[in-house]
Amino acid sequence: MTMQELTYQVSFNTPAFLGNAEQQAQWRTPPFKALLRQWWRVVKAPDVGYDHHKLLQLENALFGNAADDARAGPSGRSKVQLRLSSWESGTLHGVAKGEMVKHEEVPSKQVGANLYLGYGPIGGSAARTAIDPKAPMLTLKLRFSAEFESEIRIAMQLAHWFGSVGSRSRNGFGAVHFEGDGLLPAKDLKAEALTAQRVLLATSQCLCREWPHAIGVDIENTPTIWRLLKVEGNKLDGFGRWEDVMRVLAQIKIAVRTAPLFKFQGGGPAGHDTPQPRHLLSYPAGNSHSVNGWGKDGRMANQVRFKVHRRLDGKFMAVIIHLPCSLPDKLAHALKGVIPDQEKVWAEVHRLLDAQKSNGLIRLAGSQ
Repeated sequence: MTMQELTYQVSFNTPAFLGNAEQQAQWRTPPFKALLRQWWRVVKAPDVGYDHHKLLQLENALFGNAADDARAGPSGRSKVQLRLSSWESGTLHGVAKGEMVKHEEVPSKQVGANLYLGYGPIGGSAARTAIDPKAPMLTLKLRFSAEFESEIRIAMQLAHWFGSVGSRSRNGFGAVHFEGDGLLPAKDLKAEALTAQRVLLATSQCLCREWPHAIGVDIENTPTIWRLLKVEGNKLDGFGRWEDVMRVLAQIKIAVRTAPLFKFQGGGPAGHDTPQPRHLLSYPAGNSHSVNGWGKDGRMANQVRFKVHRRLDGKFMAVIIHLPCSLPDKLAHALKGVIPDQEKVWAEVHRLLDAQKSNGLIRLAGSQ
């Protein structure tokens, strides 16, 4: 068997909350392997017609499976090995709550941007350390059978463009920066490349499945991807600090979640008998807005993800990406009422993001 090895230099563009057994930050390989698997699924899903049972069997055959299962495939060791040059602990003790931004739904009418996007690791009862974005790069090596080289290279490219790891990674923390082995920088992110990688799918089709399997494409043939840059007069430039990017990302997220369609009607201790549009964005949605049937145990992660990039000139930008998927069957079956129209909900999210041009948010152009 011919083996292939890929070598990358890795660092973070924002503080990373990679918790060890004591929930303190430490460089570890499992989060990177999980990130690789996540984007490998997106790469490989078209090959099996988006059949998650077939995909799971292929995934377990490649990345390992601890126990025999008829649907998941036989047990076996991973054919992909990852190695970090160090397992150092994070040295950043506490991340500041960030610059205050307006938020009409909180009592003080404002909230720290970092606190809003990183609640839990930031502002929680227990102090959490983080890996400092200023920490030196480490080396990450991947070793695997050469027959899997193409799909793993594409998955690593997607992880570089869109991937983050650790707590609150979907909100921009733990933004991974990879260098090496043919990776293209964020400036080379184009719809044509994604089309060639076969990772785009019509948003309406994506909403037929309950797991993230593709990047959406709206009816105008535009991917559900946006770039965020700093507005400088009549031009766009990079941000000077990652904190500045997070401030604008917080403002954008608040603007979307508090738009008229997503304002809660009712609620309180009795909760909601049926989900409202805001509940489809992520769940739980606060103590006063639980859904009867989902309660406190229901979980649905935000499908819209933030990734902060450090450009070649040292300045920062961000990418917002939506991997559309439907309300999980488990949550849908627990309801007695009507579910809001999911296509309309996400179309409104996309419209609201498109409306943020004045804040430097620009939709990625579609393939020509």
